Amino acid sequence: MLEVEDRLARIRAAWMAGRAAADEAPPDWRDVVGRGAGAEAALAALAGQAMQVLLRPLPPPLTPRPLLPVLAVPSPPEAVRPRIRRLLTARHGDAAGVRALVLFLAARGVAMHPADWLPRPTDDWAPSFYAPWQAWAGSEPQTDATEALTAETYQEWPWAARRAALAAMRRGDSAAVRAILAARAAGEPAERRLRLLEILEDGLSAEDVPLLEGFAGDRSDRVQALVRRLLARLGRVSDASLAADAARELAQELAAMVELVRVGLLKRRNQLTFKPLKTAPQEHRRRELLAVVTLAELAAALGVAEAGLVESLPVDRARIIGAFATMVVETASAAAWRALFDLTLQDADAPLELAVTLSRRADAGERAAMLAAVLVRETAIGFEGSLAVAGDRLGAAGGGPLARSAAYRALLELAATTQSQAAGAPPPALATGLATLGLLLDAAAARTVLDDVQAAGLSGADPRLDMLRLNIALARERAT
Repeated sequence: MLEVEDRLARIRAAWMAGRAAADEAPPDWRDVVGRGAGAEAALAALAGQAMQVLLRPLPPPLTPRPLLPVLAVPSPPEAVRPRIRRLLTARHGDAAGVRALVLFLAARGVAMHPADWLPRPTDDWAPSFYAPWQAWAGSEPQTDATEALTAETYQEWPWAARRAALAAMRRGDSAAVRAILAARAAGEPAERRLRLLEILEDGLSAEDVPLLEGFAGDRSDRVQALVRRLLARLGRVSDASLAADAARELAQELAAMVELVRVGLLKRRNQLTFKPLKTAPQEHRRRELLAVVTLAELAAALGVAEAGLVESLPVDRARIIGAFATMVVETASAAAWRALFDLTLQDADAPLELAVTLSRRADAGERAAMLAAVLVRETAIGFEGSLAVAGDRLGAAGGGPLARSAAYRALLELAATTQSQAAGAPPPALATGLATLGLLLDAAAARTVLDDVQAAGLSGADPRLDMLRLNIALARERAT
């Protein structure tokens, strides 16, 4: 074989020099190619065949992979796996739909079967019990569960397990989490630094200020923006943020685009009003300012305390309430956010967009209360607003609020209309609404919806009922 390699090298050298190469071929090749005009062509064919067949490069050495770890959470019962696979197929290409299904199963105490779905190493949203699979997918070493996470053992933990452990520690030992982040977070890539500092949102307090200020000048703009938002919630200003004079100028510019008036006869209170501006560029500028000015800075520019901006629901005549709600969620103090959240919860006329955005900062109990209120107010058959409010708290909503919902009555009417149509594709809103209710409701409420839509005329074998049936089946399996 070495002689053939040497001869092929001589043949290539001869051709590169522009001369015939038959004399450089192995002796038994010369008899085959012969002499004359066709010798070089025959030699080229032989050389090409030799390089393709005889001299194939060796594959890289195989690296043995460990077996897929066993999770602490069981897989779904085999009887329901075909339905899960159908749901995954229907959500193919829809990352949000797959995520909702994964979170629903986690809320019911089961994990996806690995043959149906595996998380990627970058799926930071996946429930914490998937961390061993994420480490396996990223070829990271598995963690010794007996070894505690400290600044010294930090690098020995795979990323997903490391972040999950820090999030769990945050609820019991915030000082230890701050010490680990102070020692190790700066050495992580920008995306991971962002995910680590986001852990501080849970239980944010004044004790976190020194750590946050240490990242105020981070080289990542996204990390800087997060630090500024968290410090604003604590009434602090980042040293790396806009200069004080520039920040005041932006806040005053925004204050000129809103109106703060006193309302109420018996109980006087402030009310913020967003009125339509004269031109589209002015409207665009106001949205830009709402994204960079903090709630406290706007309050100071209007001459009131931060709480003075949330004494009543804002009046939105400019369709900008979502941008204001985002400002409150990201920069308001805990007291100011809670005041606006409570007003939204109690007022049946509060915009749905306001409820959805404010719920991003709510805990599980607050989300449950807001979800019950939003289900009653829901008018969209797809129930997307309710799903956004629920977050990862799926499969637990009762059917009482749903029964009073105009959207649910419209959904049943649509189901009856769809069955009566002789031809034509069924409306996608019906499928979306049924799937969303299957994600949101507890098993008893899901059974009620299933009975209602079948009574309206929908076939019990309709695939649009798969999510409702999965909801019921998992609850049944859990009870046995």
